[in-house]
Amino acid sequence: MTERERVEGMLIENRLSELKDTVRTLETVETTLESLRETKWALVNELKAMGHDFTATTEGMDVVLSAPPSMRWN
Repeated sequence: MTERERVEGMLIENRLSELKDTVRTLETVETTLESLRETKWALVNELKAMGHDFTATTEGMDVVLSAPPSMRWN
């Protein structure tokens, strides 16, 4: 094996390790994000049930605009 092949092999192993770490990190972030989304929509539904008008504020409109099409606001 030449020095160049050895260095390229080490680089490939390094990149594969970095990819593996990145995939693990993404899985963790995606799990956390899904949990946060579930919490967000549970809170939105609870506030709607209490009569909160999300269309009355800019922040509320952000929620309305990010809602799934099946969610009703009236």
